[in-house]
Amino acid sequence: MRVTVLGAGNGGQTLAGDLAHRGAEVVLYDHPEFADTVSAINAVGNRIELSGGVSAVGQLRAATTVIEEAVDHAEVVYFVAPSFAQQPVLEAALPHFRTDQTIIILPGNFGSLWLRHRLSEQGKGDIVVGETETIPYACRLLGPGRSSVWGVKTSMGVGTLPGSSCQQTINHIAEAFPVPLWPYPNVLMVGLANTNMIIHCVTMLMNGGRIESDERGFRFYSDGMTQSVCNVMEAMDRERLEIGRALGFELVPTGEDIRQCYGLPEQSSLFQVLTNCDVYSRHGIDSPKTMQHRYLTEDVPYLLVPVAEIGRLVGVPTPVIDSVITMSEATAGARYRANGRSLDSLGLRGMSRDEILSHVA
Repeated sequence: MRVTVLGAGNGGQTLAGDLAHRGAEVVLYDHPEFADTVSAINAVGNRIELSGGVSAVGQLRAATTVIEEAVDHAEVVYFVAPSFAQQPVLEAALPHFRTDQTIIILPGNFGSLWLRHRLSEQGKGDIVVGETETIPYACRLLGPGRSSVWGVKTSMGVGTLPGSSCQQTINHIAEAFPVPLWPYPNVLMVGLANTNMIIHCVTMLMNGGRIESDERGFRFYSDGMTQSVCNVMEAMDRERLEIGRALGFELVPTGEDIRQCYGLPEQSSLFQVLTNCDVYSRHGIDSPKTMQHRYLTEDVPYLLVPVAEIGRLVGVPTPVIDSVITMSEATAGARYRANGRSLDSLGLRGMSRDEILSHVA
C-alpha cells in the first residue's frame, strides 16, 4: 500500500519506519520549516532504524518537504504531529487531497472535525477523515532516522467522519497499520477518549518549579506523578467521564485505559497503574526542560478547551478542568481559551447535543 506520513517527529518517523519494514511504500513529509530534519534523514539513506519494543529497519521511498509530492503518492495519509501543526500542514495539503484517499490524524484531538469542515468548503467532502486518540508507540528519537520504542499499544481505536464509514475504513487500512484497530462510534468520542489531557497537564503544573530549576530532570511519568498529582488527575477524569455519559458514551477511565493499552495487570488506582507501568518508568529521566512544552501548549488548547466547551453545551460542570486551563494560561502567558479549539473552529457552534451527535454520525 502507498502510504504518506505527514510529520517527521518521534511518532512520524517511528510509524514511517515500521510501516516500511512491514512492506508499505512510504513517503515521509515534514514542513519546510523542518528541512534540516528531512535532509538528515536523506543523508542516512532514507532509512529509519527502530530499537527497543520494535527492532527493525524500514527503507522509505522518499523523505521530502514538497507537500504535493507527498500527498500525490498516497492511498492512505497519516498525519502524525502536534495539533498546533495540523492547520499549517493540512491547509497546504488541501489542494492536493483526492476523493480516493483516506486521511487519519494520530492523535486527532478533534482535528478531524476541523479538517472535514475545510474539505467540505473545498468541494471534497466525500473524503473519509479519521482520527485516533493516541499513537501506536511510546517512543523517542535518538537521532535522524533512529527511534527508541519504549512500548507498542496492543490495539487502538479509530473514529471516522462519517461515523458510518469506520469499519470499512479499518478494513481498508488494516494492512498498513502496525496494531489492530477497533471502531469508535464517532470522532467526538475519540477526542473525549484521549487521556493525554489528564496525565500531562496537571503533572506539568504541579511540577513546574522542579521542571524550571532541576537541570538534571526527573522521571516525568513516575517521579512526577505522585499520589497527590494523581488525585487531581482522577478529579479531572471524573468530569471527562461525566461529559461522555451526557453524550451517551461510556468512556474508559484513564488508569484502565493505560492498563489496557499495554496489557498491565489490574490495579486499584491511577497512581498504582503509573507506578507499575514499565513502559513509562524504565527508560529513565524524560521530564520536559521548559513549561513551554507540548504537554501544555498542545493538550490544553486542543483537548481541555474543547472538552470544557462541550461540557458547558451538555450541562456538565468542569471546575477542575477549568482551573487547569486557567493555571496553564497564567503559567504560559497564553490565551488558550481564545485561541484553542473552540466549537466554532470545529463547525459545531449553535448545534444542540442531538444535532452534534447526528452531525458526527
